[in-house]
Amino acid sequence: MAPPPSGTATFLRVPPECPACHPPWSIACPRVSPECPRGVAMAMELRELSRALLESQVAVVAALGRLVATVAGPEGDVLLAVSPESLHKALDAFRDHLWDTLAAFGATPGPSRADVAGAAGEWHRSVAAVADRWTELATEAVRLGEACGAAVISEREAAATSSGRAGDLGDIVRAWASSLRELVATARRVPVVTDKEEEKAVLERHNTRLEEATKELKGALKRVEESTVARSKARAAARRAERAAAALGPLQGLVVACAEAIALHLRLSRRAGDTAAALAEAERLREASARLFTRHLRGTLGDILMLLPNGPGGPGGHAVAQRCQKAMEDIPSLLRGE
Repeated sequence: MAPPPSGTATFLRVPPECPACHPPWSIACPRVSPECPRGVAMAMELRELSRALLESQVAVVAALGRLVATVAGPEGDVLLAVSPESLHKALDAFRDHLWDTLAAFGATPGPSRADVAGAAGEWHRSVAAVADRWTELATEAVRLGEACGAAVISEREAAATSSGRAGDLGDIVRAWASSLRELVATARRVPVVTDKEEEKAVLERHNTRLEEATKELKGALKRVEESTVARSKARAAARRAERAAAALGPLQGLVVACAEAIALHLRLSRRAGDTAAALAEAERLREASARLFTRHLRGTLGDILMLLPNGPGGPGGHAVAQRCQKAMEDIPSLLRGE
């Protein structure tokens, strides 16, 4: 079909896959008309995606809460070989970055331009930028997982080294007890000397044997102490390895949740569409995300901040899971604008 005559610039060509718009040159194009079935279908698809996306945001916060609960408290920190050399400090930074990312999506400018295609382009770019933030978060979580994995390996190696240095404590203690008996036996072996000329030399030899037995006893006690210290270091390293290993599962969960959030945000950036109905749905999602953050996730992240240094028995002990559950339940009403 030939292009429209000059002076009909207000008419847009309908995409060929849209069977509902007739004739092909019509203002019923979904770029203009929110009632077009194609535009409505895109909006419904976006509505389904919206719920999954908001649930993914809650899932990341919940995953962070589970990780923090696992390592919370003064005894739960994991020493890392990389900066900031502390899992607690790294999780504090991650929480701040997550806060910024969640707040950024709710603050994403809505489609406000008069032309639908231009507004859609702006929306796509802004959502893609938020997806980049999620990628940075996931990368940060992966690095934490790698650091904790390295800590498990190094601490277990340290435990094995210290255990090897400790030797068999039972044998070492038995040798010390034998040295005790030997000292007493040496002390009792005082020679009987009848020759006054030999007496001095004999007594000197006896005293020398006593000194040697005493020296051996001190050495035996030192070996007991060294073995005890080495065993203590081995146990401490093993405990550190256990703490680092305990964090691996929750860290994996955090990475998985972040990966899901990345995928959904990228799908959103590509599927928001350039129809009036779809853009209206996108604006509804943006507003729902802002309410989700202010009503639920912001407070939950505050509980996580309190939970990390205080331990599971602190003020945030059970609040994180409860808040996340409540946030999940409220998502449908948030999307309805309630």
